[in-house]
Amino acid sequence: MDQIKDTPEAALLNPAQKRSLTVALRLLEERLNEIEAILAGEKNEGILFSIENDLSSQQTEGLRVVFEEIRKRIVRAKMQFALTAESEKLSQIVAGSTSYFWSILADKTARKMSRYGTVSSHLSRVLDPIVLELDGLLNEIRNILQSSK
Repeated sequence: MDQIKDTPEAALLNPAQKRSLTVALRLLEERLNEIEAILAGEKNEGILFSIENDLSSQQTEGLRVVFEEIRKRIVRAKMQFALTAESEKLSQIVAGSTSYFWSILADKTARKMSRYGTVSSHLSRVLDPIVLELDGLLNEIRNILQSSK
């Protein structure tokens, strides 16, 4: 963590507001980094998704300029409001993602799919085992994270 001297503007935010602002700006910065990696030619694809860079070189350059301006504003906010950068542990990111995935998967059983329309009587036999297997694998991730290093 970095130490930043308090400023008069920093007193305008209570600790919860400061934390909320920090999180919002951090999420913005993280997403900009992801987009810039794709603009730089890094692949971002999986089994059920891919991100195709359909931007022209002129658009790409325009985005880079705007992204740099956004970063300048983030630096300014960091200095004015004495925001502190935090180092995240990968284990915390993975654990948080696992919890998020559990909540998403819980809504994908055949019984819960009825909110999207009529459910085939055979769906639970086919879909639910996949959801349960994924749930088990998420539990394995949790177990790995809880094991000693």
